[in-house]
Amino acid sequence: MRLARYVDRFAILFHALFLTVLSVEIGHLPLAGAFQALSVFMFIFALMNKLIVREDKDYSLGFLYSGILFILHGLSVLFITENAVLPEILKDVTFEVHVLFNLVGYAAFSSAFLIAVMYLFLSNEIKGNKLGYFYDRLPSLAYLERLIYNAVRIGFIFNTIGIFLGALTGLNAWGTFWAWDPKLTSALMAWILYLTIIIGKNKYDWHGHRLARLSILGFVWILFSMLIITQFFSGIHSFN
Repeated sequence: MRLARYVDRFAILFHALFLTVLSVEIGHLPLAGAFQALSVFMFIFALMNKLIVREDKDYSLGFLYSGILFILHGLSVLFITENAVLPEILKDVTFEVHVLFNLVGYAAFSSAFLIAVMYLFLSNEIKGNKLGYFYDRLPSLAYLERLIYNAVRIGFIFNTIGIFLGALTGLNAWGTFWAWDPKLTSALMAWILYLTIIIGKNKYDWHGHRLARLSILGFVWILFSMLIITQFFSGIHSFN
């Protein structure tokens, strides 16, 4: 376990060095292409795991994160390029920060999604009185629920700041804080969904399966927004 943690930390440090060198070589943050952004997202996701799933808790959530990170790392290494065209708007520092804050938010929402999936698997084992793989490896349902909510809160804070910075960039680029572009509308809907989760948890004591399922729904909507709406329906936001 201790060796795995050292290897994990070394990988994060090495990735940070890689992104730093890449940024220096291309003259801007590596966000110009999809796979540059994927590499940055992978790095943030790894850091987010360290923040949300504390290492003093000797639980085996890491096996799932490691698999996701391995896949993302493979994709970014195979397809990343230094020659990706930099959109004119991306030269605005405010826009770069906007993208980074949203990536941090989405990384936290990704963590909430993965933990929520584990929550449902473990809950099904317990309810079915078939204690096995997940019961032996995961912490209690109450602890997983706290992790889900903490991840949602962190993601919501960063996503809110990211949207605000995006509005400022939009004012400079398009002359308006907001445009009813499909991508922007879908991002707003995701923000409202996570706000609903936070309000429901604090005001109406939502917990358990409802919290987990809404977290999964929010992440699925974000994926749909990024992979479908951005690529095929968005106009002013099609560079993402």
